[in-house]
Amino acid sequence: MPLFTSTSFASTSASGTDWRDTSKKVLEQLESVRHNPDSFNLGFLYISDHLAEDATSIFNLFKSVLKIDNWVGSVGMGVIGCGKSYIDMPAISAMVGKFPEDSFCVFPADEDAQDSEASSDDDADELSFQENIKAWLASNTPMLTLVHGDPMAIHDPQTFMRELENTTNSFLVGGLTSSRSKHYQIANAVRHNAVSGVFFADSVPVATTLSQGCAPISELHTITKSDEFTILELNDRRALDVFQDDLRVLAAKKLGKKPEEFIGDLKSMEASDYIPKEFKSLFKGQVHVALPFSQSDQKDYMVRNITGIDPDEGSISISENVMTGGHITFVERDEQSVAADLSRTLVTLRKRIQAERGCFEPKAALYVSCVARGFSEKTSNSEDEMHLIKDIIGDIPLTGFYAGGEINNARLYGYTGVLTLFF
Repeated sequence: MPLFTSTSFASTSASGTDWRDTSKKVLEQLESVRHNPDSFNLGFLYISDHLAEDATSIFNLFKSVLKIDNWVGSVGMGVIGCGKSYIDMPAISAMVGKFPEDSFCVFPADEDAQDSEASSDDDADELSFQENIKAWLASNTPMLTLVHGDPMAIHDPQTFMRELENTTNSFLVGGLTSSRSKHYQIANAVRHNAVSGVFFADSVPVATTLSQGCAPISELHTITKSDEFTILELNDRRALDVFQDDLRVLAAKKLGKKPEEFIGDLKSMEASDYIPKEFKSLFKGQVHVALPFSQSDQKDYMVRNITGIDPDEGSISISENVMTGGHITFVERDEQSVAADLSRTLVTLRKRIQAERGCFEPKAALYVSCVARGFSEKTSNSEDEMHLIKDIIGDIPLTGFYAGGEINNARLYGYTGVLTLFF
């Protein structure tokens, strides 16, 4: 993988046979631009879960070779570089940057925490009150906070994210670690059972955007009866009946037919020879439930899986607690909707920055994508995603990973992509 550089950043990524081989490939590239010990002062390090057991060795090697004390990052089932993704293989993606002195603060602050099995931050809810963080926050206003969370942590990462947001009034982006092995994060040490990351002061110019990767297939529905994770009624009708009506409309639209031509229930539609094979996926996990954060902005929603259907009860169960009086819409996720929404989002961001700054010249980027987008049935999807970002944003230093949940504005999303640009 080539080296990407700008005035203040450099990034590269590589796959290899083991942690030593992979680290060597990445470090050889980054060492070539380290002209003096003060050239870079913050590193971003993302390690595929194939190498999770060696995370401490990798971190210590990068810190020692590159002479950078401050590092943040995570393990992921896939990692991301500029125009490139590495899925289900030993891989490392890294980026180093030069930031103004005292313009960032890595948390938590325990500099002595090294791997005993990796440091464990059981008192995660107290991290925001550590002395060095309090001192930094007293003299800086964090505009952006990059966070990495352990989904297996004792403390709910979402609770701590809300606390961070309330304490700092900053905009939180990042992701939850995804791994089939250790769920490690990096914050000046290799950690687990924690939320960690880095605050950036308002002197660091940034821009962020969120790509949903889904397309609504229905109008907004009102939950008129529910029970925890189960939606019993929508719009005073059986929830399953409403869902099937929306699927008929979607299938008819794709086939150029009328919705009334699709007669029967979900099971009969799925088995029907009338529906081409390529559309059978509509009934097998391609359609999800979206819960808008507000009725006023229905484009901002979190997507959750449909986990069960009860034909007798006419109910739908999803992977999120719902409440009567709330709202949902059904959305479709496929390679076309992912690409279309990502393209639209990036072009909109580019135009906005151009209008605000008079030019579009980002120096570096962080990208956190959903692991489901990387582990698609079509292996080219993740590559297409990264090529699209490269085509629209440019050949700039970029790093990131495929997360088990994406964080944007302190909210936990699914099936999305979160892009952060540094200027």
